[in-house]
Amino acid sequence: MPFKTPIRASTILITKRNAIIVEVETDEGITGMGYMPILGRGSETIKACMDHDIADLIIGEDPLYRNKIWEKLWWTLNMIGRKGVALYGLSAIDVALWDLAGKLQKTSIHKMLGPYTNQVKVYGSAGFMSLSDEELVAEAESFVARGFKAFKMKAGFPDLRVDLKRVTAVRRALGPDIDIMVDVNQGLDVPAAIQFGRELEKLGVYWFEEPVPADDIIGHAEVARALDIRVTTGETEYSRYGFRELIERKAGDILMINLRAGGITEAVRIANMASAHRISVTPHLAWELQNQIYAAITNGVYIEYMDWYDDLFEDVPQIKDGMVRVWDRPGHGLKFRDEIVQKYVVE
Repeated sequence: MPFKTPIRASTILITKRNAIIVEVETDEGITGMGYMPILGRGSETIKACMDHDIADLIIGEDPLYRNKIWEKLWWTLNMIGRKGVALYGLSAIDVALWDLAGKLQKTSIHKMLGPYTNQVKVYGSAGFMSLSDEELVAEAESFVARGFKAFKMKAGFPDLRVDLKRVTAVRRALGPDIDIMVDVNQGLDVPAAIQFGRELEKLGVYWFEEPVPADDIIGHAEVARALDIRVTTGETEYSRYGFRELIERKAGDILMINLRAGGITEAVRIANMASAHRISVTPHLAWELQNQIYAAITNGVYIEYMDWYDDLFEDVPQIKDGMVRVWDRPGHGLKFRDEIVQKYVVE
């Protein structure tokens, strides 16, 4: 689904929204739906992997045995699938199985996990580098006008003074009581990240996200050690094993979990592992689904709200006064609009 205007961050130009949708049907006629939002390319490769390497592995399994199916997929695909394409497929299947189980039990994923709260703080995630300074400030103000108490913007221009000017303008416009997050999308080296981070500290920025390349775990740890600001990382990591290394190396103060890391099953494992180390977690994308998880764990901070996929669904959970309230519907409760799926489907 193409964007009207391409969206630019420091390391990527995004021209379209992609998503993998998977349906798992039982012999009782109940269907679970899983989906994974994808930024950039790769959706057709993931689909091929699911069609040829994953589908036959779950046919005939009991869909309520989610952990068994997760382990079967993990170990069967282990030589090629510990990160990347195969994990996307595994994760989409896992979400579909949770949705299916909720429909069978007539309860929400939130309640199956065990509720901790019924609403979670949400931040507006936007502020891309393709916006002018004036457009950026106007966008930030529009989120606050809608009741949001936090706003995330992008940074990573070749000249850090440009970024600093933009963050300063947003802080001035929003005032001291609104949390501001700054995401560099892996665009800096360690010295520049530390330099920029110290300036962000002066502006009271809430967190500093992926300041250096995600695979430079040692570099992330060096930045986190040098700064008082919260350093956030993890959105491009996979499985509890990858997150274990981030924790052990103290690479961040907040871990950001994308559902492609292993689906709902693995996201909860990662969150619990982080909790044991007194580390907070936050979701990446899929806010309309992730809120069910983060209202059931104790160490979650903020839900990332991006409206990129809202129009795919018949409706989405309500956001009011900076909070997303978890709805009480079987499974995840999301339904794709047939006309949208049919218009953009890739066979």
